[in-house]
Amino acid sequence: MSLQEKQNRKTWRNRLTRRGLALAGAGAALATLVSATPAAAAANSGCTTIQNSTGVVCVNWNAQTPKYLNTIRGSFESPVWGVGNPRVEVRVLDAQNREMFKRERSWGGNRRSEWAEFEVTVLMPRDASRVCAVLFEGGGYMDMACSPVIT
Repeated sequence: MSLQEKQNRKTWRNRLTRRGLALAGAGAALATLVSATPAAAAANSGCTTIQNSTGVVCVNWNAQTPKYLNTIRGSFESPVWGVGNPRVEVRVLDAQNREMFKRERSWGGNRRSEWAEFEVTVLMPRDASRVCAVLFEGGGYMDMACSPVIT
């Protein structure tokens, strides 16, 4: 093999190595991007009627595992009468009904429809059994909607 052929072969290998490294880097960047974006492994919802069946209170959630929930959402609709000074509490409960996570949001006045969505930013100490949304009117309990956590 001539000296020129050896140099050409060496140059060709270097090009392949650089391309391989570039492709590997691009693949690693893509894998990081995909893994950083959480996809819901499971989701569920549930609703309960309120005010003589003229409205509903609902809960929605999505999760990776029973210990890692992404978001929880509580909402209500009462198109006929509305709800005065409503407050929605969203709770994550374990199998023994112990509260592991709770957030709330309130509004003033008479509201016909509202929702409150929260990002869950903690890993649960135990598997979540259900997620519930509790609706209060003027500080008084109205009703609660729950949805089981099954992933």
